[in-house]
Amino acid sequence: MTISHKTVRTLILLLSAVCSAQVALSQVNDVTVDAAHEKGRLDRFSNRCVGAGRAYTFLRSDHQHHIAMAAEECGFRYLRFHGLFQDDMGVYRENRYGEPFYSWQYVDAVYDFILDTGMRPIVVLDFMPSALASGDSTIYWEKANITPPADYGKWYGLVKATVDHFVERYGLDEVKEWYFEVWNEPDGYFFTGDREEYLKLYDASAKAVKEVSAELKVGGPAIAGDRSWISALIEHCSGLDIPLDFISTHTYSTRGFYPDSVYASMPDPEYLERIPVWDPGTPWQMGNVAYDPEGIAGSIEASVETVRKSSMPDLEVCVTEWGLTWDYWDPLRDSYQAASYILDRIKSTGGISMLSYCEVSDVFEEDGPPTADFHGGFGLVNLQGIRKPAYFAYRYLNRLGDTELECTYPDAIAAKDSTGIQILIWDDSCRQDDINKIYYAADTPPGDAGQIRLLISGLRKGRYTVKLYGVGYRMNDAYTEYLGMAYNGSLSREQVEHLKSVSADRPLRTDRIRIGDSGDIYEYVIDIRENDVYLVDIDRQ
Repeated sequence: MTISHKTVRTLILLLSAVCSAQVALSQVNDVTVDAAHEKGRLDRFSNRCVGAGRAYTFLRSDHQHHIAMAAEECGFRYLRFHGLFQDDMGVYRENRYGEPFYSWQYVDAVYDFILDTGMRPIVVLDFMPSALASGDSTIYWEKANITPPADYGKWYGLVKATVDHFVERYGLDEVKEWYFEVWNEPDGYFFTGDREEYLKLYDASAKAVKEVSAELKVGGPAIAGDRSWISALIEHCSGLDIPLDFISTHTYSTRGFYPDSVYASMPDPEYLERIPVWDPGTPWQMGNVAYDPEGIAGSIEASVETVRKSSMPDLEVCVTEWGLTWDYWDPLRDSYQAASYILDRIKSTGGISMLSYCEVSDVFEEDGPPTADFHGGFGLVNLQGIRKPAYFAYRYLNRLGDTELECTYPDAIAAKDSTGIQILIWDDSCRQDDINKIYYAADTPPGDAGQIRLLISGLRKGRYTVKLYGVGYRMNDAYTEYLGMAYNGSLSREQVEHLKSVSADRPLRTDRIRIGDSGDIYEYVIDIRENDVYLVDIDRQ
């Protein structure tokens, strides 16, 4: 008798769930929070910035709706995106004599919208307009040109004209709060020049920005992972007195699942049938990735240490792109596990001014227009604006008060505001046994993780309303609901509304309590499963 790989995997998952449940029956985790024990101001670096698709997609009303919703509900203050200088934005052209012409029509529409949401931009100075490019190498489905400029004088002029326009339209007091980031991942697949060529590009860009005003912030190198570029940029700018206000870096919580030699010899797996092919396609291999429960903390710490040990140790460090996976068409980003994974990785790091999630919306076309309503896209919301579980990690972080409270439990954050306290708590179990594209594409119920017993003291005398919110398996979990739905290529309008209702974030439980004395200890018990995330909001009436 032959047992298939799928059957074996199912049996393993069932056995794992049974064992987990048996252990959890006797497991009670006490979480003690004292409203009087303040840790300090809550560091909101994780909600400070979020990424989005290329500039041109900001002209779409659906994309605008997704961004505005996330700005309001998740508290994002900055927005980072590519493609300001791509040809579809129409910024740069030349006449027959090679003289530059600039157009700001689309630029104004994009940046007006961003400011109207209450956010500010991270202005990424990329990619190369074809009229100014030194070659024809491109990346992404939209064929963004990734070559250095053919004329650095004209590049300087383009950057300066752009920044001049921003200051003229929005005022210096506004624009000096923005960040100007030179290019994107020049150490990876996104720049055909070498490091010396990037330093030349940086010099021209930084000088152009500062020519407009010394108060404007410029930095880079937005690396994919090679920290030697950080050291090189700092020492270059320090030695030549080139402006440098911040260092930017990228990181993902991703690891290879199979050894490369094994993966390369495998026959094409079934999931590839669900992924369209485009020309030229990605220059990197896709598919052989899994979530790394230890990811990002080490790389961020190393980047911060590189800066602190440099000749410019006080530079601000910005992680302008991060995620659970960099792979396209990856169902991990749609899954119920994503919310707990995001919180776990955020809790693991610090020492930076922003940690920008990639991306806010599935309106994101690096690998071409999506072919399904849930396709493993990069967004916190899907194409119709349905909130994914990952979205609630940021929504709940944003609901925390500004004062952080001491809490020794590793998978929790406690905070307070003027009316009460909030406790965000989660389980970060990971029992993944296959690559992301297979493991998270299935309906995989969680095992039990025991109970959380909150012991809360220091509440002022009075009456309180206690509301419990949560995200996890079939709880604000539109994706698992979607997996069980019948559809023919796309969701009906009624199905979209149903999935929006599934992820509407209604309170799971509401209690009204009375604290008779400030010394009273309030006990609140929650049954928790693997990868559940709960927000307990205790509000004084």
